[in-house]
Amino acid sequence: MKRKTKTWFVILTFLVFGIFPISAEEVVSETIDIQNIDHSPIYLAKSILVYEDLSNQLDFDSIRATDFKNKFVKVSSSKEAFNFSYSKSTYWLKVQLKNPEPSAKEVTFVISYPRLKTLDLYFQSSREIKKLKSGYSVPMSERPYQSRFFVFPILFPENTDATVYLKVESPNSINIPIQLWNTNLYDRYEINDHVIQALYFGIALAMVLFNLFLFFILKDSNYFLYVLVVLSTAFTIASHNGISSEYFWPNSPWMDQYSVNLFISIVLVLFLIFMRRLLNTKQLIPRFDRISLGFIILQIIFPICYILSFDSFVKGIVLSHTLTSFWILLVGIICSFKKERIAYFFLLSFSFLFLALIVSTLRALGLIPTNSFTIDGPQYGSAAEMMLLAFALADRYNMIIKEKEAAEAQIKFNLEKSNLDLEVKVKERTDKLNKTLNAMKRDLFVAKKIQENSLITDSKLIKDLNLEYRYLPVSEVGGDFLDISLLKESKYRVLIADATGHGVQAAMISMATKGLYDNVKTFELPPSKVMEIFNEEFMDNFVSLNSLLTAMIIDIDLQEKKIQYASAGHPAAVLLQNDQIQLLTKTGKMIGLKKQIHYGQSELTFGPNDRLFVFTDGVFEAFNSKEEEFGEESLYHLFQNTRNLSLAEVEDYLLKTLQSFLNDQDRQDDLTILGIDF
Repeated sequence: MKRKTKTWFVILTFLVFGIFPISAEEVVSETIDIQNIDHSPIYLAKSILVYEDLSNQLDFDSIRATDFKNKFVKVSSSKEAFNFSYSKSTYWLKVQLKNPEPSAKEVTFVISYPRLKTLDLYFQSSREIKKLKSGYSVPMSERPYQSRFFVFPILFPENTDATVYLKVESPNSINIPIQLWNTNLYDRYEINDHVIQALYFGIALAMVLFNLFLFFILKDSNYFLYVLVVLSTAFTIASHNGISSEYFWPNSPWMDQYSVNLFISIVLVLFLIFMRRLLNTKQLIPRFDRISLGFIILQIIFPICYILSFDSFVKGIVLSHTLTSFWILLVGIICSFKKERIAYFFLLSFSFLFLALIVSTLRALGLIPTNSFTIDGPQYGSAAEMMLLAFALADRYNMIIKEKEAAEAQIKFNLEKSNLDLEVKVKERTDKLNKTLNAMKRDLFVAKKIQENSLITDSKLIKDLNLEYRYLPVSEVGGDFLDISLLKESKYRVLIADATGHGVQAAMISMATKGLYDNVKTFELPPSKVMEIFNEEFMDNFVSLNSLLTAMIIDIDLQEKKIQYASAGHPAAVLLQNDQIQLLTKTGKMIGLKKQIHYGQSELTFGPNDRLFVFTDGVFEAFNSKEEEFGEESLYHLFQNTRNLSLAEVEDYLLKTLQSFLNDQDRQDDLTILGIDF
């Protein structure tokens, strides 16, 4: 019972797929009247008899011999075509035709499948025998009609019966969609066909250029991968429907034999890469993503083996295309269940291409009939796929824009919130700082008053010496200080000093130092000795402050008209005598460098109308925006050029000149100047 069931299953399978021949007794010879082709073509498959030459040795003379007449049988086929799948046999096809008209008629046989290696047509009538060679082994220029299909134009004699034989052999899948056309009608059809092909490839080119432009603008590699997918798909379709044979490689049988399956592998590799990037499968479904990598490797290895051994791997590569297509479809379904929005577009677009690939594969394997749908299906499917993928990329870009806008809105919200929080914190900190600043200002104001009070000299002494001075610290308080004291009748002692730095620290040091000086200033000792004692006291009390001090002590004897002075690294004072300048240069090192420093002493005399200027380095060490220094020479020239002015006018003029030189820039150091007119 099991053997009977199996036998019937095999018989049924052969009958369904059209490869089980009907017995010779059942063959009914049918003659086709070519008058019926004036308005539409005739599909000849149902009227053709077939003989399979397993030896591949028979020629035309053998086939048309009388003893072969009954060996031709009718083979199951679709209305439009035969499908013998992959076969190493040579197939001979025979059909009877007649032209009852009183005039010759131009007819055209069309086999609309471009992947047949050998396709020879023999036209036998009572008047003649014609042989027309075609197939992709024949260069395009040598074929009877240059077209993407195999076309045989024949002038059918009047009142004649004829037998047409076709010899078919190919390592590729053997599909024979054969039609008989009125020649004029086919010429018009071919023009329309080229328009349709131009429309398809025009759409593909537009997609390539537009998305290539987007790639250069957006720098998104998905657009470049899409361009590669569309290009490879277009080349696959061009190879599949014969456009490539007609325009790109008209004299390359090798490309006609191998190109379609090779291009399909390239399409699948690029599609797998594109899928991984577009659907982000590495993060979304990492285990499945590794399998996708395996399919990429499979579609690289199989084509290499296919090139090395066509017969061994042709069916394997076709099956690998089917498996890879199933896998891409499965990944699209899984990602759709993961609720990835773009996966919906991807799944829909690939479904069309998948259907086209499955139809093409099944037709190549002989599992479904060959007809216009199964031949042109891949082209329609690829057109739908590229359009839907373009929508997928557009939707992806739209989602990226929306996500970016949402992120920007969130950032803006967070920024506004942060700004509000920051404003509150800044206000709190500002209030604290203002309180602290106000406290510091009060303290500085008190310090300033203390320092100013410490600099106030007995007005009687100022009048006796005919003295004018200006004291201008950089900030509220400064590091300069001066002192005027009376030693004895007509003998006065003047001190001017400058602590390093400025501001509060320098002011504190100067005030403390002045306290030390107050203890020694009335000693009736020469200025040099007082300076030495002053240095020793400073070192004993303030050496830990790492501060230094320049100072000058000048003893002025108005009765003897004599000046004695000692200078601890202080800028030279200026004595103007008859428009000549005499400098009171330093006689020792700065105070605070080390203990037991010896200070020298100098003595000068002055006469009536002589003028003495004593000052700190802030007077001449002033720099403008060009990094130019006012300098001591400029100061000396100013003293000489203002000899006719009073001391107060000279000092005011000096301050204005400095301000002009600085061009409204702030001074860099404290400024003190003291002038005496003798």
